[in-house]
Amino acid sequence: MRGQVRHDAILDAAIELIGETGYGRISMDAIAARAQASKMTMYRKWPGKAELVAEALRRHAEGERPEPPDTGSLRGDLLAEVEGIIEAIAGPSLLGLAEAVRDDATLRDLVRAQIEDRCRRDAESICGHALARGERVKGALGPAVLNLAVAQVFLTALLHGTPPDPAPLVDDILVPVLTHR
Repeated sequence: MRGQVRHDAILDAAIELIGETGYGRISMDAIAARAQASKMTMYRKWPGKAELVAEALRRHAEGERPEPPDTGSLRGDLLAEVEGIIEAIAGPSLLGLAEAVRDDATLRDLVRAQIEDRCRRDAESICGHALARGERVKGALGPAVLNLAVAQVFLTALLHGTPPDPAPLVDDILVPVLTHR
């Protein structure tokens, strides 16, 4: 394997192993073996397990949708965004890593930075689409609104075992906060 194929195989192996055994039980050796890659290759790219796992989580969360779609309305854009957040949190992802994120300061800092950056970028895009359509939004609140959505999805999934229905979250909380005058 070379280049991007090897890189993807390593990140895929990390996600698979997290889902199978959890963050605490995986090692760089196990990831290398699963990906059929050398540890030297991995350590050239990632200084440690936390950095590798954080990148794997980011890629997993982004999926095939690196930017929010323009659905034609603020409500539609926010629904699509919350559905993406739900997808990112479900499965071998952030929810399954709650203890690891709490206990590993490096992983915690990386995951927090990724979430904050993604919320900022997506909020700029969503609010930009809304403004271009003539919708009145408080764009400065966009990142905080998406952070709120992440927190609500995460907490509901953690405490109830399933994520929330996105429609009430969007209709009753997110849209009013972004549009309230």
